[in-house]
Amino acid sequence: MTPDTIPLGASDNPDADDARMSIELWRTNAPSPRLAVTAHGRNGAARAPHMQKLIGAYRARDYVVVSPDCCASAWNDSAGDEADFLLEHHVRDVRRTVEWAIGNAAALGWSGAHLALCGHSMGAYAVARLATDDYAGRVAHLLLVSPFTSGIRQIEAREKYHPDGIANLKREVPHALDEWPRHDIFAVIDRLTMPVAVFAGAKDIVAPPENVGELVERLPSPPLYRFLPEASHCLEGGDYQGELIGAIDWLNAAAERLAFTA
Repeated sequence: MTPDTIPLGASDNPDADDARMSIELWRTNAPSPRLAVTAHGRNGAARAPHMQKLIGAYRARDYVVVSPDCCASAWNDSAGDEADFLLEHHVRDVRRTVEWAIGNAAALGWSGAHLALCGHSMGAYAVARLATDDYAGRVAHLLLVSPFTSGIRQIEAREKYHPDGIANLKREVPHALDEWPRHDIFAVIDRLTMPVAVFAGAKDIVAPPENVGELVERLPSPPLYRFLPEASHCLEGGDYQGELIGAIDWLNAAAERLAFTA
């Protein structure tokens, strides 16, 4: 099965509110009460190998899956390239995707009852931030893989783990040093009261384990935490389908318990 590709927006300017992007839609064979949005990170793509692992896990549990190709990436056909990247616009594009899914729920075969948000790296930051604000009280669960937590910590990781990391960052993403420090999930982390699962790779030098561990420790309720000894930033070292499907099962059960006690 291949996804439907839906164009969204018309402007070639990645800064525009209607910047051109696309959404990949993975339908289910029958109407489903559950839908997941899977958001890639900076310079990513909806169908990158590590994103397909996430999509596959949700599809194995009969979710409708909606995956954006966000703007300002060298690896998809949406507006802009790597140098245009702004984290605020990445959040915007994930928000546009969620809004599209909600607005088209009936046509997607989704009842609208259960909305899951899943993200990798800066996509994880985007979905977490949206869960604290735009969709507070609406999100059934969060699945965060190699999550970006704050601009300051991200820049520190560049300095610590990457040769010439800051010089390269200035060249690759000219707005990063100015814009990224404005973003910090810890400022709103107390609002993440829905069930959360977090995956981290032991060999990750982009979102290193100490940064992810801080997120796990500071969440208001203990998440399901999976530490992958062989993984780097993009879920290398295994297919992890069992771990990902198990996490979704745990999240589904936790969401059902919350709904029952509400």
